[in-house]
Amino acid sequence: MEYNKRQYRVEIIKALGLFSTLTVIFTYPLVLKIAGYIPGFHSSDECYGALWNFWWLKYSWQKHIFDCPPIAIPFGMQPCESGYPLWNAINKWLSILTGNIFAYNIQVLGGYLLSGLFVYALVYHLAKDKKCAFFSGIIYAFCPYHIVRTWQHLGLSMIQWIPLYLLGLVRIKDKPGFKNTLFAAMALFLVFSFDLYYVYFMFIVTVLFFAFLFLFAWKKKIKAPVLFKNDWEAAQKIILCGFIVFLFVSPTIYSTVMSSRNYSRMPASAHNPYLRPFEDLFAQSAKPLGYLLPASTHPVLGALAEGFVGSSWYGESFTEHTLYLGWVPLILAFMALRRWRAGRKEKQGQPHLETVPANEDFYIGFFLSLAVVAWLFSQPPWWNIFGFKLYMPSFFMYKILPMYRAYCRFGIVVMLAIAVLAGFGLKFFLERFKSRKAGNAVFALFCGLVLFEFWNYPSFKVIDVSKVPAVYYWLKNEPHDTIIAEYPLDIDGANELYKFYQTVHEKPMINGTIPGTDANIFANRLTDLSDLNTAVVLNRIGVKYALVHRQAYLDTELTRDKEELDKIPQNSGLKLVRSFPAETCPDENIICTQRTGPIDVYQVK
Repeated sequence: MEYNKRQYRVEIIKALGLFSTLTVIFTYPLVLKIAGYIPGFHSSDECYGALWNFWWLKYSWQKHIFDCPPIAIPFGMQPCESGYPLWNAINKWLSILTGNIFAYNIQVLGGYLLSGLFVYALVYHLAKDKKCAFFSGIIYAFCPYHIVRTWQHLGLSMIQWIPLYLLGLVRIKDKPGFKNTLFAAMALFLVFSFDLYYVYFMFIVTVLFFAFLFLFAWKKKIKAPVLFKNDWEAAQKIILCGFIVFLFVSPTIYSTVMSSRNYSRMPASAHNPYLRPFEDLFAQSAKPLGYLLPASTHPVLGALAEGFVGSSWYGESFTEHTLYLGWVPLILAFMALRRWRAGRKEKQGQPHLETVPANEDFYIGFFLSLAVVAWLFSQPPWWNIFGFKLYMPSFFMYKILPMYRAYCRFGIVVMLAIAVLAGFGLKFFLERFKSRKAGNAVFALFCGLVLFEFWNYPSFKVIDVSKVPAVYYWLKNEPHDTIIAEYPLDIDGANELYKFYQTVHEKPMINGTIPGTDANIFANRLTDLSDLNTAVVLNRIGVKYALVHRQAYLDTELTRDKEELDKIPQNSGLKLVRSFPAETCPDENIICTQRTGPIDVYQVK
């Protein structure tokens, strides 16, 4: 198929429509309730924190507030600055124009759409085949890794910039020039603007691209010096791309380094973003069956994985270890590998070399290498083979970058490589059919099989966030400087749901502290609300109301917590002013933020 720019634009528009349709279907019923629902499941909590952040960006702009958010009183949240200025700006203005819930959802939906579209553009550029490009886009955009990320980690769901940067690299290789260099720099800047994990991954991808580029250049240096010169020019442009991005992000890097001082006294922990425990590398690394078993949420095939979730063969985290690559993509990727190896054997001993830089020999070989390298990076620090330790890349990288612990997230790079290889495999397979109708039927069959492999409902994976418990609407009518404390106190980590409730009541609170900070150390002294001294301290720092979530005390099943709940009314420093009954969700099939057990409101005397 001849590569034509006009035809390319037309096909991109068609792909846009197809990916939009699949996005609506795969996220159903999200589009129908885009201002009241968000993607999520029973153990989601980070999504509430993101909604709170969106609200705060809008609220602080409306109220002309330039201080830190009103949580973790009396110390305040530290640090209050963010390392993602571009994303903050996007979140801020989307929230101002549309509201925090809509702003959240439009980015989730856009992530599906753009992920498919950018992989389509990448594979179309490499294979010059629209069917293969669309097929690869389906695999990448709707893979289980991406789906579960949209249920919990908005930043990690922004996988769309990874294939865009890969497209920038291959464009530089095919045609080194300043225009393509700027394109790659823009894509890398976008990666940097949303999640630092993916920045790390793209660094590894770039190093591998360099190595592969010069490996091929070394092999053809003597017979084709022109090609070697072209590759050397491409390498220079990639270095220039990195330098351009560094200039733009240097202020962010500086602020990140400076903010790390706030955590310098904290030991390695899950709450220290700059120093993670080494043991976490084992818990949050890829396991053998994670790549091979369907997601446990699959309505038909999920039972295959359910029994392994939590085991050393699959992984203990529902979110982190859902890495399924799909058997259809794997089989087609294997077909591409066989065709590639057969083609290389045929070329041995032939003096003629292809003069077109964008050749299948290079790109299939590169993406095969990328799949292997990314898979190795996703592994634990070492494999223990009959008492012998075989060290993996994560062991060495932790010594350089101890802020990274979830190496299983390299699974998305493996998925991208498999998606591209599967596109080539489908291309080679369709070449066997001379009939166009037969080819289209086979293409539709493969697309249907992949969509079935990655299917995720019923049940619906959305959360109704349109309403909160009635106590917060009552609290909203209190004076704006009313300080509250939610109990049980969140001292093991910020309770993101407490923060989400603040988007409605808009009152300062002592909750939301980060373990290891001064605010958290102070909050640890206030955990027993039944203690008179706690009431005295709460009064001194200006707390007017203590909200007691009775069900939360009972759900822990700890005798001490149940006894604490019984003793709270006996505290002479507190006065019960309101009791709000338990609430349920409007739709029993959908989780909601309105559902709660009874909540008692105590005034601190």
